[in-house]
Amino acid sequence: MKLDLKSKLLFLSTVPILFILILSFMILSQNLSKKRDLEFTKHNIHEAIAISRVVHFLQIERATTVVLIASKNLNNEDKTLLSARESLDKAIDDTKNVLSLYTHKNDNDSIKLLDEIKSRKKLNLLNMQIADVKKYYTNNIALLLDQIKAIPSMMDDKENRNYIQTYSYLCSAKEALGQTRATLVEVFTNNNILDNIFITFVGALETYNSNTNNFTATTSKEILDFYKNHFKGEAVDETFKMIDIALKNRNNTDFGIDPFYWFEKSTESINLLKDTENELFNHVTGLINEKLDLIFYKIITIASFFIFTIIALAFLMALVIRKILSSTNTLERRYSDSVLLLEQYKSTVDRSFIVSKTDAEGIITYVNDEFCNMTGYSREELIGKNHNVIRHPDMKKEFFSDLWHTIKDLKLPWFGEVKNRKRDGSFYWVKAVINPIMDNSGNILEYIAIRTDITQQKKITQYFEEQLMISVKNFDCSMHLSKEYEKAIDISTILSRTDKDGNITYANDKFLEITGYSLDELLGKNHNILKADDTDEKLYKNLWATITKGKIWQGIIKNRAK
Repeated sequence: MKLDLKSKLLFLSTVPILFILILSFMILSQNLSKKRDLEFTKHNIHEAIAISRVVHFLQIERATTVVLIASKNLNNEDKTLLSARESLDKAIDDTKNVLSLYTHKNDNDSIKLLDEIKSRKKLNLLNMQIADVKKYYTNNIALLLDQIKAIPSMMDDKENRNYIQTYSYLCSAKEALGQTRATLVEVFTNNNILDNIFITFVGALETYNSNTNNFTATTSKEILDFYKNHFKGEAVDETFKMIDIALKNRNNTDFGIDPFYWFEKSTESINLLKDTENELFNHVTGLINEKLDLIFYKIITIASFFIFTIIALAFLMALVIRKILSSTNTLERRYSDSVLLLEQYKSTVDRSFIVSKTDAEGIITYVNDEFCNMTGYSREELIGKNHNVIRHPDMKKEFFSDLWHTIKDLKLPWFGEVKNRKRDGSFYWVKAVINPIMDNSGNILEYIAIRTDITQQKKITQYFEEQLMISVKNFDCSMHLSKEYEKAIDISTILSRTDKDGNITYANDKFLEITGYSLDELLGKNHNILKADDTDEKLYKNLWATITKGKIWQGIIKNRAK
């Protein structure tokens, strides 16, 4: 079995890093999405600004053209007209650049409309009726305003969408005032106001008032304050004073108002509304830029934080992984060594003992070669069979009941000797150890039995037991004779015993009688206590040399009595 801890640990160590990467990607994606939305909103506002400039200069050119026609000045080279046309053409080119930059399409409806407006010189507008001229400019302005009004529907940013909606009210009010300017130029030039012109005039004023009310009701406080503080003064007062005169004196044939004076003051008033438009756009653009800056710094902060976190985590994980892998290498080496040792242990046991394993029900699952050699069965004949296949009839049922009670009920090892039967019917004896193998819950998984062949020992033991029974019959007689011999020797012989160092351990009565010593005086004393003064030392040395070699010494020794 090969350890795969390295790959598992490496996999687990990457999970936190992957989690942080995914989380950082989600947060960054969310902020990048907000950034794209704001940039798209900013682009839409730039489009609205660019189109509003075209509308503004269309309004100026419309009024200038109406003034020239009303005054019978049909000169296409008029400096005021040329200046108005040049400003409008430049605004158209700038707007086309903005639109093409953001839409990436040259066939955009707005671009087509701008191209048509730029080719207006072909129409020779000075030679047309004032009503037709106003209609031409007014229709184109209406189409451009529709483009601006459609922008909020493409925006997800509610706050800025409301600003564009507010602008559309202001732009419509400004256009209504521009239509009024063109209409009254004609009225004050001709000093009469026809019914159809009066109806157009009144309708433009109603549109102006309605959109102005909507603008003031929906715009922000900052823009409303700017509007109230800016859209006032002499020009505004004069403009609405002359409008009031036209309303109240519609049947007059002489209004007493110079059309150029009206054009000048009304244009100043319209320019004040244009200033409010510019302020609104500047305010919105500023808010968007602030949001974009905030998101930018947030993205930088989040990205820096997660990059730092990932680097720090990666560094820490590298240290942990290095430590873990080092420990894993040690464990693998120990595991390999343990497996090698276990294989050697198993090989040693298999060579030295008779081994078998059974499942929890006693069915054989493994036998080694020694088991097969002993029983005469092949491994295939034994695997899957009950262990009773080798049970000898001499073994009683009570023996096996006690065995199973020990290993199955008590879950303890069983030790004992068993007589088994070989395949050929002969028998053999084994000394066995049967041990239950359990899981962590204490449930028995299997049993392993290790046996040694004691058949020869059993035969030898039986032989000696038989011989012993024969010897016992003559034992009493032999013991009687031995005691008689010992008594005879003790009576007729001067007898003593010493230990290996020559110290006296026993002396019989005959010995005590001759030497004159008592037994207490002699016990523990060296035998040299009895040696005569003129004893031959060589004789004693020969004596000790002989008996220390386990041989019998015979000779005559001179001793002395007490």
